[in-house]
Amino acid sequence: MTEYAALLHAYGLAVDTPGHLAALAGDEPAARARALKHLRSAIIHQGTPWTATPPAALEVAALLADPRVTDPGLRAELLNFLAAVAEAGTITDIDLPGPDFDVDAALAEALRDGDEEGIWEDGRLQGALYVRAVLGCRQIVPALLATATAALSDPSPQVQAAAAHAIGACGGAWSAPTG
Repeated sequence: MTEYAALLHAYGLAVDTPGHLAALAGDEPAARARALKHLRSAIIHQGTPWTATPPAALEVAALLADPRVTDPGLRAELLNFLAAVAEAGTITDIDLPGPDFDVDAALAEALRDGDEEGIWEDGRLQGALYVRAVLGCRQIVPALLATATAALSDPSPQVQAAAAHAIGACGGAWSAPTG
């Protein structure tokens, strides 16, 4: 089980992410819509991954095998999200060096007072967390590819198209350097 309280999305600590992920398999259309918005705006924000992105993407991939997630529109949206995660791992125009400090200790120190402002005040920590997020997206590409490949056999053409898109995105991420 992922500890989202120590992970970030575009709007801060990802403590709200587990509830959104659970809503994706729920019966409440409004909650599912909010959850999809959360994936598109907080977990991947304008193509930028966060430390919550890789574990959330793995949970979304697992949801595509969940028998409660049958709506073709929802399944296509989830596959499109996985494509965006794979694409986030293809960032190659910047150097992605490993940090020269203990990122977890720096994060814990920044959160010491329960105030995440310390994260945003430390550019070095921000950079290290970004590198962690990008590399995390790269590492999960095989799981995303397996999920998208399985979705090609879905009876819905909409889902099949989204699966093909995700497979293409995984191909781009798979060939990206691992920095």
